Amino acid sequence: MLEKNTCYLSTLLVVTMLFAPSVFSEPAAEPFVESVTEEVVTIATRRPIESQLLPNNIAVLQNEAIQRVSATHGQELLNRLPGVNFQRGNGQESLPSIRSPVLTGAGACGNLLIMEEGIPVRGFGFCNVNELFDTHFEQAGRVEVMRGANTVFYGSNALAGSVNVVLPASAPNSVGLDLGSDNFSRALLSIGYGDETRGHVYFTSANDGGYRDDSAYTQQKFSWRQEGTWRGWQVQPGVTLTHLDQNTAGFLTGLDSYRDKQQLRRNEDPEAYRESDSFRGWLRLQHHLSASEQIQITPYLRYTDMRFLQHFLPGDPLEENHQQGFGWQSSYQKQFSDDFSLTVGLDAEFGQGELTQSQANATQGSAFLQATVPAGLHYDYGVNSQQWALFSQADWQWHPQWRLSAGVRFESNRYDYDNHMLNGRTRDDGSECGFGGCRYSRPEDSKDSFNHASPKLSLHYQAWEDISFYFSASDAFRAPQATELYRLQREQQVADLDIVKAQSLDFGMRIRGDILNVDLSVYDLKYDNLIIRDSDFFNVDGAKSDSQGIEIDAKLNLSSRFSLRWVANWAQHEYSSDQVLSGVNINGNKVDTAPKFFGSAYLHWQFENGFDSELEWQRMGAYYLDPENQHRYPGHNVWHWRSSVQAGEDLKFSLRVLNVFDQRYAQRADYTGFTGERYFPGEPRAVHVGVRYQFR
Repeated sequence: MLEKNTCYLSTLLVVTMLFAPSVFSEPAAEPFVESVTEEVVTIATRRPIESQLLPNNIAVLQNEAIQRVSATHGQELLNRLPGVNFQRGNGQESLPSIRSPVLTGAGACGNLLIMEEGIPVRGFGFCNVNELFDTHFEQAGRVEVMRGANTVFYGSNALAGSVNVVLPASAPNSVGLDLGSDNFSRALLSIGYGDETRGHVYFTSANDGGYRDDSAYTQQKFSWRQEGTWRGWQVQPGVTLTHLDQNTAGFLTGLDSYRDKQQLRRNEDPEAYRESDSFRGWLRLQHHLSASEQIQITPYLRYTDMRFLQHFLPGDPLEENHQQGFGWQSSYQKQFSDDFSLTVGLDAEFGQGELTQSQANATQGSAFLQATVPAGLHYDYGVNSQQWALFSQADWQWHPQWRLSAGVRFESNRYDYDNHMLNGRTRDDGSECGFGGCRYSRPEDSKDSFNHASPKLSLHYQAWEDISFYFSASDAFRAPQATELYRLQREQQVADLDIVKAQSLDFGMRIRGDILNVDLSVYDLKYDNLIIRDSDFFNVDGAKSDSQGIEIDAKLNLSSRFSLRWVANWAQHEYSSDQVLSGVNINGNKVDTAPKFFGSAYLHWQFENGFDSELEWQRMGAYYLDPENQHRYPGHNVWHWRSSVQAGEDLKFSLRVLNVFDQRYAQRADYTGFTGERYFPGEPRAVHVGVRYQFR
């Protein structure tokens, strides 16, 4: 199956690239991307907008910072932004967090939307908590992050925040090589072609021996971008393919085991692995119907295939999932006057997903686990999904200093679930398990629908030339994910779940000057009808939580050569509904894996001889490991240093030292009643050297 699809997609890619330059043969009267000044973002409106016109809860990493960091993992980039706290797993795995606790669980990834070029990397209802590795962040032109609910242009899954990775349509031709600790190596290639019709190809190949036993990975990414004009249409096709093959190291168990240098590299799950392939292709079409009207349509295709051993579950079952689908994003914009515009659109997506979970060997452990977690097939189901969305947004500049945006999005989501196995909680041959029944339960075939209207409003006030204020209110939502509805346990036969909602208020202030730049955001976020797994191991909704926070991103230009940047986050996340776990009502408790403070500081200096250097300090505050608030991680401090030197016009050398002082810390800390404290240990001191050569 995978080989057939890979062959088909590769053929399609080659044919498209061969014919694209001849099809887009009209001379381009103007570049595809509209002319804008300073940094631009697209995450809010799907078209380039000056960042100074957007709310404070949008942050952008530009190409200069991306190249300086030269990240081996997406977390190294994203955690430089306010409100963002991704926790790194092993290899290329991660757990996301934007204005939220670190998201875990079967469908928690549905709270966050990961995109490339404004297109979600996974299909509706089939998110994966690690899906950041499907993006080509290594060669991004910019990375855009929206903290909190997205605009009306995006719906379900844009609940707590959104990430959009954007590759430049054109960039200098270059080749690069990175070498680092633990046999890390990476090659990067960037090649452009054409003049009036421009195209670019990006390729990244990485190999990492892993700093823990049996934790090596290899990964390849390929992206193609093209832009031109055809019969009055501005045309921008694109493709991204990724492949990941990694051996996965699991948690280190035992209180403070991450501090023990002798255990640091130990892997208690040497048999664990993950294999993942993805393909996305799209065609962005834009046309000016008149001087005041324009239409944009973006059809797209998506395919992913993944296999991974669930080393964190009894019996180490194997999950195999794949999904394929297509859809489109569309918008029509009318500029009625210099002060008022209206945008409307219709989006749709159609997908098909398959998931199986099987176990090759008998479960080890207690008599209860051996009896209730049998070898064989646990799940085997397919889901067809449909998503329709209609949205409208009005933008009104009623005064030179005041701008109002108001919109609403109505979305309809539907699942058609087909169980390919026996219904219920038996073994795959129909026999019963001991101790009351098998652990895994398979519901009957069903059709499930979820509809919601989501309004959003924002107000921008330009008080002075360099100082502005921002206020927004939004009602966001997400539909339950397929795994929450159909991957049940114990006695549960039906998951009667409804949509998850979030109501948020956001206030911000922005200062822009030659010496000082500040973004300040204060937010209040209330989650309603959260989906959790209760003490009976049922997937249920109805839980609530409250979040309040302050985010600061401040940069002080000390001189023409020195600057100091400070990113700080204070947040409080609390359970606000009754739920009893281990005899404790957690209402009012702090949400687990939600530090009250985290942040970083950056001292950057640059000289005329081409030398560039940055010292980074990361601070992670303490956080609870369990909802009962009985176990705690104390937090940590880590320092990184990065430098580069330009050796001539086309050649650059770089040196990066991560974890300069070889600090013993945990990238992620967790607690379960079965294992006690467990950790993903932070990487020891690592040294990376790199070289980049630009050519014509």
